[in-house]
Amino acid sequence: MTNVRTKFWKMLGLLAMIFIIFIYVLFVTELTKAVKSPVFNYPDEAFVLTLETPLNTTDNLISTALLLPLKKQGDQLVISLHNSKTPNLVVPLRNVTFIVLLGLLFPIAAFVIISCVVYTLAINYQRSKLDKILMPMCAQAEDLIVTFGSKSRDKKSYSALSQLNIYIEDLSKYARIYQINAEQSAFCDKLTSLINRHKFLEHINEQIAIADETKTRCGLLFIDLDGFKQVNDSFGHSFGDEVLIQVAERLKSVVRSQNLNYSDNEEDKEYNLSRLGGDEFTLFIQDIEDPEIPVNIANHVLKELERDFVLGNKLVKISASIGIAIYPDSANSPEALVQMADVAMYRAKKEGRGIYRIYSPEMGSKLRRYHYLLEEMRLGIVSNSFFLSFQPIIHVDGCAISYFEALVRWQHPIEGIISPAEFIPIAEDSNQILVLGDWILNEACRQMSAWHHAGMTKTKISVNVSGVQLKHRPIYDWIMDALNKTGLPPSSLMLEITESCFIDISENIIYELEKLRKEGIYIAIDDFGTGFSSLSVLATLPVDVLKIDRMFISEASHNEKYRKILKSIVELSQRLDLKVVAEGIEEIIQLELLKSLGVVYIQGYLISRPESSRNVGHKVLNQGMNHLAHMGTGTWAPSSSHII
Repeated sequence: MTNVRTKFWKMLGLLAMIFIIFIYVLFVTELTKAVKSPVFNYPDEAFVLTLETPLNTTDNLISTALLLPLKKQGDQLVISLHNSKTPNLVVPLRNVTFIVLLGLLFPIAAFVIISCVVYTLAINYQRSKLDKILMPMCAQAEDLIVTFGSKSRDKKSYSALSQLNIYIEDLSKYARIYQINAEQSAFCDKLTSLINRHKFLEHINEQIAIADETKTRCGLLFIDLDGFKQVNDSFGHSFGDEVLIQVAERLKSVVRSQNLNYSDNEEDKEYNLSRLGGDEFTLFIQDIEDPEIPVNIANHVLKELERDFVLGNKLVKISASIGIAIYPDSANSPEALVQMADVAMYRAKKEGRGIYRIYSPEMGSKLRRYHYLLEEMRLGIVSNSFFLSFQPIIHVDGCAISYFEALVRWQHPIEGIISPAEFIPIAEDSNQILVLGDWILNEACRQMSAWHHAGMTKTKISVNVSGVQLKHRPIYDWIMDALNKTGLPPSSLMLEITESCFIDISENIIYELEKLRKEGIYIAIDDFGTGFSSLSVLATLPVDVLKIDRMFISEASHNEKYRKILKSIVELSQRLDLKVVAEGIEEIIQLELLKSLGVVYIQGYLISRPESSRNVGHKVLNQGMNHLAHMGTGTWAPSSSHII
């Protein structure tokens, strides 16, 4: 636009110069003609030159410019009249100049007027032609402005060129805004406006390079909210989004108060703070001079997030678990630093939540073990490396088998038997328990169906069901499908669900379990007494059996308070018509205590360790078909029969 204006003024200056030259030539020509014309005389103004004065420099310049020989008398310049018969007859130069200019006034005015008219007509003509070309372009530009979500200004009084100029300026402005927004959306989280994972990793990669050069240490806090899922489930995702926005603002305040800013300019993005996704945030500490710095910052973060969140008319309370990783002690790359901090954060969650933990090599070895077993588990399920063992639960009077608990075991091709205490938590955490649980249920029902048809009609099979399975499986259809496929009667199956699963169980799952009970399936609460659930669960949940956790049995044998609690549980269960099973019986004194309290169903190593299906069949079926036909179950006496 500036170049166009420059060309315009250059052209205007050139035309003005041509016009001035034209006027000058015309004036000199007319002046010369007037002096030499035979009809041109000045009777009043003419006089005879009597005393000629020499011309100065200025006078000579005027004489040269007018192309006439000027003379001077006194202070005035004069011109000789060549058409006069009287020698030395002259007239004043100003008089001649005035008469000539007066004669040129009309033609010059006419020329100017004609030029203006022609210029105006030419301009209008060019404008009309230009409008035809530019108006479609203006319309397109206006449409583009509308696509940016903006309303164009009213420009009807402007020419097409002016409109186009304004449109271009508007488009340039909106394009810059769009570019800024695009850049921000490329590396910023849309909800919280914090930088995203990709940009954060780029940033800490640069900072780690600087730390290597300066031989300094830096650190990273991995922050994960506790209880955020419950907020989403209870109030909805929009409510949860508002919580995340407020969390981001509180973390920004920690960054400012602890002088952790990457840039002093408040308008710049804060690259030391990021939202990785979901309810996970990370905070980078550039220079750690004192090992206590990350710990102090973690404590500040925990205090900030423990304060109530005000959302409308509701108060929400959440906390956070924080993992801390230090460079270069914990890791030597940005990705590894985030990963190690993540590992430390999970340790904090396991050890109580609302706390922080600093990464240590021991955590790393557990992480590697976790991923190793997870991958081996996937292969083991495909290659049938898992098998079931069966532990009997007997009645203290007569040692009749009430039911068998199906327990999964893993025969690893290299490590041998891997404990369920090690692989079951990994299976539940990774949802591999769904695939493994399908196999366990089908295999247990198949085996019990075979024993049922062999005469064990009053014996049940017990299968453990995890909270993950309750949430991801349509429990009624899942169980009934397994029973139908194996031909096992519903009355021969019992489901064991740990007490902790009942704490936040949904109404739909309760309804599904009640439907299973109506089919004849038994429901048992496993590990009763360790899940911190209220006693109301015994009245409201569809439960038939309580399995008292082994910790109560072990403590009750030498602790009076535990003995009283155990007695209260047994009496309460009897009043509610619930069967009580004591598990983990390993000593005779425990058995005698339970018998004195009225517990009649027992399970543990004192009775039998988990046995293979072959050993179970050999021991029970060898008792004779008449015994099975009469009793509907077998007996399982301990190795030393005098114990009971």
